[in-house]
Amino acid sequence: MTNSDVQADARTERRRERVVLITLVVLKLGMHLALAGRYGRHRDEYYFIDCGKNLAFGYVDHAPMVPWLAGLSTALFGDSLVMLRLPSILAGAAAVWLTVLLARRFGANAYGQALAGIALLLAPAYLRMHGMLDIVAFEPLFWTVAAWVVADILDGASAKRWLLVGVVAGLGLLNKHTMLLWGVGMFAGMVATPLRAQLKTPWPWLGAAVALLIASPNLAWQAAHDWPTVEFIRKMGETILADIPRHLFWAGQILYFGVLAVPIWLAGIAYFFTDAGKRYRALGILFVTVMVVLTVTRAKPYYSAPAFPLVFAGGGVVLGRWFETRRAARTTYTAALVGSGLALSLITLPLLPLSTVDAALDKGLGWLVRPVDLTHDMHDEFGWPEMVEGVAEAFESLEPAERETATIVTGDYGEASAINLHGNKYGLPRATSGYMTHYLWGPDDTRPGPVLLVNPSPEALDVICEAPVQVARIVHEVAMESSVAVYLCREHPPLRSVWPQLKLYVHGDER
Repeated sequence: MTNSDVQADARTERRRERVVLITLVVLKLGMHLALAGRYGRHRDEYYFIDCGKNLAFGYVDHAPMVPWLAGLSTALFGDSLVMLRLPSILAGAAAVWLTVLLARRFGANAYGQALAGIALLLAPAYLRMHGMLDIVAFEPLFWTVAAWVVADILDGASAKRWLLVGVVAGLGLLNKHTMLLWGVGMFAGMVATPLRAQLKTPWPWLGAAVALLIASPNLAWQAAHDWPTVEFIRKMGETILADIPRHLFWAGQILYFGVLAVPIWLAGIAYFFTDAGKRYRALGILFVTVMVVLTVTRAKPYYSAPAFPLVFAGGGVVLGRWFETRRAARTTYTAALVGSGLALSLITLPLLPLSTVDAALDKGLGWLVRPVDLTHDMHDEFGWPEMVEGVAEAFESLEPAERETATIVTGDYGEASAINLHGNKYGLPRATSGYMTHYLWGPDDTRPGPVLLVNPSPEALDVICEAPVQVARIVHEVAMESSVAVYLCREHPPLRSVWPQLKLYVHGDER
């Protein structure tokens, strides 16, 4: 083969790589943009919007970045659901882009790069998280950008790049505090590899200082509010996470990232411990450390999502080479990987009417699991405007003088935030709750009149109401909250006096 032939082959390979990269990124953008307005706002999106209207450097159960984005979107684009979700969609496309580029950097051929990108593109976890505005949508991006900069250093870039790692990590902390876990994994990777020599220089430590400086406003907010996020995490560990069997976490890796993608990420782990991946071994140890910590702490399966782009990229190297001379096997595997991903997309993307999806799941898997256990996130995108309308009707049934001083207390942040977004057109007062950050905002002391309790827990009903009267029941067949009771409490103690008893810093059924 002549030198010109080699150069021609290299040009052809580069064209293939560009086609792979552009195609996968466009597909990621296109699918989510096309479906962004298919259902409605999710409970958490209502919460982020409400938090965004109450700008702060912290909130009880999350860091401040996503509420800032929600507030900015609402200010610029009003009620546009597509624009609300656009940051998550862009973050997902960027994560696909970086994963493909990481695979290329690690040494994957064009097919291996495609394999890494397809694995991320069609994994149920990423399909769901990038379809709505959510904190977890940005984690893979921050983790992968930080890993990319570390790869720069491993490839010989200046140690001053640790300052850039610190900037990325600091922004990641403002998105979600689990960016700390990336730091733990990176430190383990440094200690266990020749990268430990960098610890004798000031740059990694200065990078950590930069991250801490960027995150310091949130730390100051936490200290000023008695560390509510620490309390929230502790209660999560004592309740919901304590009940998750460790084997379920690993079973979840198969479900959340695709059954047929398992060979890719297993090969990706192996890649970092071969001669081919030796240079980047610190990143492989980062992944292993994260998975060990998540297993020990009984984490939810999707908590590992920000770490998987690394092993998808590494797997692209190994399987890309293995399939190079096995064209028939390559075609079969690719078709099966794509086919299974598209099949699972029916329960992660709003492609069909949700009732149709549930009926199909009930027929096929009803003997094993309730359909709503697989589609609960999508059910949480229904029923909120109808719930607010029902509350408005109950509010209108009050005497005019009562409406002047009445207040609304809800069972959780979803109901309160939905009322606060849609309630203006009905003339509803601000709704509040003892749930999460709404607890810190407290009741409206200027409205001491009757209380409408929306979907309260039995404990809250007992604390607030002396003689509760149910005045409405709002039913929605598809909504996660399919039956919402509304109670009227005319006789009640001052809400401020009982507010500490309503404090709930726990997600899920434990409330």
